[in-house]
Amino acid sequence: MTGRLQRLFAIIRADFLIRLRRPSTVVVFLLLSAMPYLWIPDPSTGKALIQLMGRRALYNSAALGMATALIATIFVSLFGFYVISNALRRDIQTRCGYVIASTTMRGSEYIAGKFAGNVVFLTVFMTGFMIASMVMQLVRGEAPLEPFTFAKQYLLLVPPSIVFVSALAIFFECTPLLRGKFGDVLYFFLWVGAQGVITYKLETSNGHSWAQYFDTSGLGFVLLQMKTYYHSTSLAIGSTNFDAKLAPIVFTGLRAAPSLLLPRIVATIWPIALLVLARLFFHRFDPARVRAAAAAARKSWMGRFNAIAKPLARLVTSAIAGGRSNSLLGSARADAATTLAAMPLSVFAIIGVAIAALTSTKLFHGVMPIAFAVVAIVIADISCREKRAGTSALIYAAPSLRTNFVLWKFITTFAVAMLFLVVPFARAATTRPASLLALLIGLAFTCAAATTLGTLSANPKTFLVGFLSFWYIVTQDRGASPAMDFAGWYTTPAPAVLASYALASLALLAAAHAFHLRELRRRW
Repeated sequence: MTGRLQRLFAIIRADFLIRLRRPSTVVVFLLLSAMPYLWIPDPSTGKALIQLMGRRALYNSAALGMATALIATIFVSLFGFYVISNALRRDIQTRCGYVIASTTMRGSEYIAGKFAGNVVFLTVFMTGFMIASMVMQLVRGEAPLEPFTFAKQYLLLVPPSIVFVSALAIFFECTPLLRGKFGDVLYFFLWVGAQGVITYKLETSNGHSWAQYFDTSGLGFVLLQMKTYYHSTSLAIGSTNFDAKLAPIVFTGLRAAPSLLLPRIVATIWPIALLVLARLFFHRFDPARVRAAAAAARKSWMGRFNAIAKPLARLVTSAIAGGRSNSLLGSARADAATTLAAMPLSVFAIIGVAIAALTSTKLFHGVMPIAFAVVAIVIADISCREKRAGTSALIYAAPSLRTNFVLWKFITTFAVAMLFLVVPFARAATTRPASLLALLIGLAFTCAAATTLGTLSANPKTFLVGFLSFWYIVTQDRGASPAMDFAGWYTTPAPAVLASYALASLALLAAAHAFHLRELRRRW
């Protein structure tokens, strides 16, 4: 038993230190710690973090603790998944997994250790966020800081999210169909759908509901307490305007009544069962099973569709690649052809988008948002695949690519995106010509963000989760906030809005280029 515990703690320690020593972790931690300053406005500005029943909540430990804890659960349940969902892949890429496979460590011990490592990592991040939020109460609070009251809000809301995401990330990585880009996209839409269903169920139920036991985000738990103790579900969290004529309401904090606490405990425990399913699919880094898993992936429905699409993909990639050229544009054409060759199914997607654009009556409100989402999925890893595959040295052997890497990747990304959008853009130019400039600037902004975030993080998940979150907000806003409509899907953006996104695209590329040059000086 002692040996198992030692192995478990060794995995947790190694996993935590590896993540902690990465520069990207430090950047994410600093950004997360800075969030309370941005999220907690000074009431003198006419904005408040939390409003209950149409009245601003007094900035005490209970109100700020509950509001920031809910923000923390959003980070954990959405962004946290993409931050930690590379634990097994990293061991495969570094060959550490094969060393582990040669030891007496059991697969269940490894899975448990990785899960515990995820929990520890996310807990440390949330603790830092909570401390930063406490500091902001000292700066902008209207009541003395009560650390235990503040921490109580986090203990009631955050643990189910941490456990659920930590277990689900391991399950997705162990399951062949879910461990790739398909799983990343699927999780985002599952998260959005689950939050809506569970919150709606708890908001409309008159009492106890099965949804309580699956409410890992805690939002339904808060709404249920609002209904029980305040007889209202009117709750607004975020920097919102408030009526200064109404006196602030004093929020006393979330209550830990047994009838409400039991579902939170169950919501924390049941996700651990996902580790049992993960163990069933875990190959334990056995080379034979790894090869078998790769062969099975080729025989899956996705692999079969890719095999069907290969002949058509060859024709398209041959037309794109053209003749050999050492110029930057020629290299970008070859890189674009490589992108399609790696994902033959994307050729069918190009055809599907073109047909939808030509036949749909909802070009801007329906086809364009979906087409942009598809483009984002395809281009997410273009700027970081060489670094992830360890082939950067081969690319840097070409002087033009070594110094112009960011520009090269941006051109490739834009070219691939245009393959998907050339038909929709052509139809838009004939039906609503004034929108064409906005569409081009929106696409340039998307490609610049993909290039920059891929270059900075060496991980396609960073762009994928960031863009899909932004995309979801824009599609739900439907042009109500003109500044959010970055590609002119719902409105014709004002010149100032277009200029802002154009300048943002240039700033993103400049930042990526500066980062790349710094890496070259440091490593090469």
